[in-house]
Amino acid sequence: MTDDTRPVSFEQALARLDEVVARLEGGEVGLEEAVALFEQGQGYLATCRERLARAQQRIEELTGGSDAEFGTVADDPF
Repeated sequence: MTDDTRPVSFEQALARLDEVVARLEGGEVGLEEAVALFEQGQGYLATCRERLARAQQRIEELTGGSDAEFGTVADDPF
């Protein structure tokens, strides 16, 4: 999905996804509108996943793909 209505940020996409879910859970939309909302929600979900994957990739780049130099709870002997 590459249209201009797609949210730019993770936070925008998540907020819009929450709105879609609330409308669908409200049960006050007809079948056609529910299908359209579901489709929109899928787009927002894809945006969220894309943004999270980019953030994870960037973190891995910054840490060299490992968090060993920072230590983890599992590495803590205490």
